[in-house]
Amino acid sequence: MNNLVIMKDCQAVTDSLKVADAFNKNHRDVMRAISTKINSAQNCAQFKKMFVEATYQDASGKSNRMYYMNRDGFTFIAMGFTGRKADDFKLKYIQAFNKMEQQIRNQSERPKLMQKERIEISRQNAKTRQASLLYRVAKSMKDTRKQQDLLTQIANDLIGEPVKEKQPEPKNFHTANKVGKIFGTNGWGIEQMAQKLKLQAPVPESNRFGKWVQNGDFPEWLYTDAAIQQIEQYGFLVK
Repeated sequence: MNNLVIMKDCQAVTDSLKVADAFNKNHRDVMRAISTKINSAQNCAQFKKMFVEATYQDASGKSNRMYYMNRDGFTFIAMGFTGRKADDFKLKYIQAFNKMEQQIRNQSERPKLMQKERIEISRQNAKTRQASLLYRVAKSMKDTRKQQDLLTQIANDLIGEPVKEKQPEPKNFHTANKVGKIFGTNGWGIEQMAQKLKLQAPVPESNRFGKWVQNGDFPEWLYTDAAIQQIEQYGFLVK
């Protein structure tokens, strides 16, 4: 009862020998039933699509006729087989047809998937080669700004999403005493104002308003121009 359904010419089929054996029928009777179907005047063309004649060799080496049949052909032949045992075999054949047809679909779809994978790999390889070339160009640039723009573009192209550009570090930093002179106060007054406006980052971090530096045994916060503007704009609100 193994291999009730096989793949032949990219189609799920069984044959008259298996059907005869499964349903405990004489092969000669199964062949006669198939021949009658094929030779009937009505629906003859359709039956010929369901059955294909072939040969097999018996134990003595003699060549004998047999038929291959697809799911529709099997349905027509097995339709007349009745009884509980016959029904059990019909269900097994249906399951076998379903399994084989699924395997055939999987085999036909696999080349398409492989082709898509090959295309995607080729596309990624092309992007990597282009990125490598652009990277060499970027490293040879003397203009730092243009170099950074090109490196950002390369990263965007490779990962498919924008890369946040690192903000340049402010150039001008001012002590609290220096900022105090601008606003007519001392460094301690500026420190208090900075705390109220939450300008200072946790030690030893930095932000756009300044950075921590080591001044002897204690860290000192140096202010940027952005911090001065913040104090000028909002300082009076927190006094």
